[in-house]
Amino acid sequence: MNPAFDHQAASTPRRDSGGASGVRLSDTRLARFMWGTLGSVSLAFGLIGVVVPGWPTTIFLIIAAACYARSSQRMYDRILANPVFGPHVQRFRETGGMPLRAKVLALAVMWPFVLLSLGIAIPWSMHWAQALVLTLALVGTGYILSRPTYHIGRQ
Repeated sequence: MNPAFDHQAASTPRRDSGGASGVRLSDTRLARFMWGTLGSVSLAFGLIGVVVPGWPTTIFLIIAAACYARSSQRMYDRILANPVFGPHVQRFRETGGMPLRAKVLALAVMWPFVLLSLGIAIPWSMHWAQALVLTLALVGTGYILSRPTYHIGRQ
């Protein structure tokens, strides 16, 4: 047996950290490592969005929280404790909803870049790339519009 990898410890189920928190840690070390890695990459992308105009922030933090909910109670709690983004992440994890302002802003930022990509950035000969960009933009728009809308300050 390889002492560097303890199969029994790796397959020992982790406890459910509490139903109210939404955290259910994965059963194996490998799964927790993979979820933690994906969460850290998403967190890094979210932090880029704090300083780069037009780069989404909250969606990457929502993804990071979902990944950390399977890998690290401490990191999950840190995201939710953030005074700026934590309430938005928690509300989305609980309801799946978005504020109307966020929906309008997301679409207002996304579609000019989509149209710029289709009209200028992607050569006319690359029809597959144009179709891919348009398809992804329509899927993203559909997803945003399908989310429940809530108004900040009201229940």
